[in-house]
Amino acid sequence: MDAGVNYPWFSYGWDFGPAPAGWRTGDDPAWFPHIGQHLRHLATIGISVVRWFILGDGLSYGTGPDAPKLDRGASPGDGAGWRFGVPGLAGEFTEHFEAMLRSFAAQGAGPGSVRLLPVLADYKLCEPGVWPVVSEDPATGQGAADEGWVKGGRAEAVTINRRSFIDQVLWPLLRLSCDYQDAIYAWDVFNEPEWVTNGWHPDGRNDHPVDEGEMRAFLEDSMSAIRQAGFKATIGFGMIDTIRQARLHADINQFHHYPDGSRCLEPNPFDPRHPGIIGEFATSAAEDTWPELRQRSQRVLERLKLAQSQGYALALAWSFRAADRHTSWTVQAENDIECFTHGRNCR
Repeated sequence: MDAGVNYPWFSYGWDFGPAPAGWRTGDDPAWFPHIGQHLRHLATIGISVVRWFILGDGLSYGTGPDAPKLDRGASPGDGAGWRFGVPGLAGEFTEHFEAMLRSFAAQGAGPGSVRLLPVLADYKLCEPGVWPVVSEDPATGQGAADEGWVKGGRAEAVTINRRSFIDQVLWPLLRLSCDYQDAIYAWDVFNEPEWVTNGWHPDGRNDHPVDEGEMRAFLEDSMSAIRQAGFKATIGFGMIDTIRQARLHADINQFHHYPDGSRCLEPNPFDPRHPGIIGEFATSAAEDTWPELRQRSQRVLERLKLAQSQGYALALAWSFRAADRHTSWTVQAENDIECFTHGRNCR
């Protein structure tokens, strides 16, 4: 089994493309001076795949006059009340994306290289919009939301405008990717679609921004485009049960495993022709207990060994750079990964 890691971003939602004034110290994204060293370090400890969120919540995609607009007259659940016309990508977005591809390609191909698993969109893309930027109103001298910058609010990219979204966003990124085929492990269409999809969300409610049929059509059309471009397609489902329920035929079956002490990791149920991978698992043992490891160590090493024994092809730790309750990226975590992949630093 291979070991991977979720990068998963340097600046969530604005690693690529424009950023609000003052959010960057220069013209380039914050990851530019660090990514080469990071990839070399991850390769040293045996990481073979890095998962990276591209659009995230969409902050840097569709800004100014192209930003999502709040429809105050919309009914509850109607696209979460936001309208989005699906523009093309800004020029700097594709420039930054290709710079990332070049960084991965610069390591070369073959054993010891780290390949990219780009995630087109996160479920937060479809959540109700939020204005994160406040500007001073010259007339009143008071702060007012800058409606040209919106986090989320883009459910219509997945629903009524999905074909335009695939043509104007996914396809340009795929065309750039074609020049770096060896640097890419697969393309991940969407991170944890359950949380915004009626019929898939475990709460059983029907007031989420996307209906099951709409999400299914978007995922199927996106996977078709990815395959046409010559890549393998995957979907970052939050739960293995959603894969069974959705019955979508990805080239790589991916789910995320956060059992919280209540669910054992089942043996890989997938056909080897469409391998099963664990797209996320916590590095923080204190916040996410694996029940079958209660009598042993909850260390990353034990989790990787268990995933391997259950027949999975790849397991990606969460995470290298995120700051959340599931992340505990420590020297011990790195040593555990290196022990698993190379048999070194086993202490």
